[in-house]
Amino acid sequence: MNEDTRMLLRFVCDGDLRRSQAQAQIILKHITTKKDEDFAKQQLSKLENAKTRFIQLPANLENLLVAEDSSFFPESRFLVRKKEQDIVDQILRIRMAAQKLKEMSLSYTPTLMLYGESGTGKTMLAKYIAYKAGIPYLYVRFSGLVGQYLGSTQNNIARVFDYARREPCVLCFDEIDSVGMARGQKNDIGEMNRIVITLMQEMDRVTNDMIVIGTTNRFDRLDPAMLRRFTVVQEIFPFTKEEACDLVQLFYKSIDEEISSDEAMKWLSTYCSENPGMSFYPYQIIRTLKQQLVDRITNETQL
Repeated sequence: MNEDTRMLLRFVCDGDLRRSQAQAQIILKHITTKKDEDFAKQQLSKLENAKTRFIQLPANLENLLVAEDSSFFPESRFLVRKKEQDIVDQILRIRMAAQKLKEMSLSYTPTLMLYGESGTGKTMLAKYIAYKAGIPYLYVRFSGLVGQYLGSTQNNIARVFDYARREPCVLCFDEIDSVGMARGQKNDIGEMNRIVITLMQEMDRVTNDMIVIGTTNRFDRLDPAMLRRFTVVQEIFPFTKEEACDLVQLFYKSIDEEISSDEAMKWLSTYCSENPGMSFYPYQIIRTLKQQLVDRITNETQL
């Protein structure tokens, strides 16, 4: 019995479903024999297509954070463009350097700001980074973070960072412009200025084990001092038509259906006619493909 199998059995006997499934995924990815290839592919598909595994949070954080086990990222249908892969590789290299600096008692945290139009895949790229780093993904709920009472938002921000600092993780502030707006503007609200200051102070205290990612489609609204806390700043663009074609093919391949490049281009032509003037946003393309799949299944189903 090898160590991977031993760990799987231990997790099963302990009743730890999340780790059991993660360990099963590791074992299945190492299967190379021809006779078991189809079986491994089918089981991996089940794990990757399953509902995101959420990590249990303390009760006082449930309205502020969503914590996901990144090991179940749907890699089989995620198209990573070269520029985006370069960003991922850069952040992972910085994280390795941060680990070495930790041994020297020097603080340094990998930080990344992703900006661009809504639907270009900024949040999914953040999740992919967590997956490649092998650490949990924490997503901040701004609906719960921003409180109505004086000082409550700052307290919520502090609680989020206090929790995130406990273990290695990716901490993602999606639409960070909601709390990171530039100070000194007309009609400034003093409370909002204090929120920005709190956010910067907490970022200065994060550990080397974390990766902090901000995403925004209002890059122009960000506070310059807060933006300087991010070591890597990258714009994410909509897909080109050729990239969108690759994404359509990848989606069908992930459900064990093959379509040609010409068939994918034909699908995109129909998509363009139904969505005039819209750029090729991966979120919208995947959503449309899934809806068509649902329509096909429901039409074929007999009640």
